[in-house]
Amino acid sequence: MRNAYFEINPRSFMSLIEIIAVCLLVFAIGEAVCWVLISWLRCSCPWLIIGQDRNPSIDEKGLKSFIDHGWDPELGWIRKPNTAHTEVGKGDVATSYQIGPEGARCNPGFDDRPFEILAYGDSYTFARQVNDDETWAHNLSKHLNLNVGNYGVGNYGLDQALIRLEREFPKHPTKIIIMGVVPETISRIHSTWKHFSEYGNMFAFKPRYVLQGTELTHIPNVIDTPGKFLQIPEYFEQLAANDYFYAHKFNHDILTFPYLFSLACSWNRNIDLIAAALSDRLKLTKSAAFTSVMTRNVDFAARLFRDENGQALFKAVCNKFQSFCRDNNAVPILVMMPQLIDLKRIKSGDHYYKSTLDALSESMTVVDLASTLIPHQDIASLFIDDAFGGHFSTEGNALVADILKPICEKHLAIKSNP
Repeated sequence: MRNAYFEINPRSFMSLIEIIAVCLLVFAIGEAVCWVLISWLRCSCPWLIIGQDRNPSIDEKGLKSFIDHGWDPELGWIRKPNTAHTEVGKGDVATSYQIGPEGARCNPGFDDRPFEILAYGDSYTFARQVNDDETWAHNLSKHLNLNVGNYGVGNYGLDQALIRLEREFPKHPTKIIIMGVVPETISRIHSTWKHFSEYGNMFAFKPRYVLQGTELTHIPNVIDTPGKFLQIPEYFEQLAANDYFYAHKFNHDILTFPYLFSLACSWNRNIDLIAAALSDRLKLTKSAAFTSVMTRNVDFAARLFRDENGQALFKAVCNKFQSFCRDNNAVPILVMMPQLIDLKRIKSGDHYYKSTLDALSESMTVVDLASTLIPHQDIASLFIDDAFGGHFSTEGNALVADILKPICEKHLAIKSNP
């Protein structure tokens, strides 16, 4: 007697094979479509990262230019003395800057005077996309009739700016030191290689601080010789271990085979970005992908300001800035310079860094420009709307100087009459 349980129907068996074959074919087609789409979009959207971005190739010609014009072994990058550059922005409007022999941005009409106030920080302190005589540091110089030394550097974190201050202050001691940074600086101080958070920013290696208990530990820039740029795989694990964004962002966003599975695991981020990049590529929108990336960057900054460890590191670096100033008989002024995208978020009710600044203001002078910028009748006019994310316009820089003028006057008066 034949056992029905062990009887195999050839037709059913072939049907099973056919189903598996169809599934494999659909999977292969899906993978091919994903690969072609991602490869096509990456040409204009470098924020879509794939497996090869773990060990990216280095453009040696670009590296040589970077080493010659912007590299600093300790800080990672810098505006080098006696250099100049012209930048063409939105509407083909050209702006230019010059860096003087001391490494500060030129300050027309004041360059022959000694520095009396120093300004350190990022591109909002440097005042990118306006001319030398339109920066807020220059406007502040005119208000106070003294030379404000502008040592801002694009994309700097508060940590880099502080390390540079410590290195260079003995050459130009002043009574007041302004530290001007964007809220995203809380993300920058968690980074050692910007590629892990700003995908494709290959040459931007930097030092950072880590908080161990209540003490800050300085982690030097790992890529501190030109030759190490061509040996990144040897230092990859060290860089990844000391960079918050490798584990919390880069690894989550990277798309690897099978791409359908990778997309499923990073659905919220990558599907939105692919849709925005596709819209841009089809010219239905102009900068939807960039806006998506900028919005997510602000989300990360907000998350870190609400995270106990992230907030503690930011406060510790700010306190180190305050201690340095106290030890050198200078007044520290911390200025938070929100970007337009920050102001829109704050205006909607999420002033995500306010409580942190409120705590710091108990022991040092803290200026949050949001309180003055938001009530302005035309906030957009204070910023340059372009692909770089919008730095302060000429009008915006003038307003920042107006805000800082009475604060500096107060501290100058106190220093003159102890």
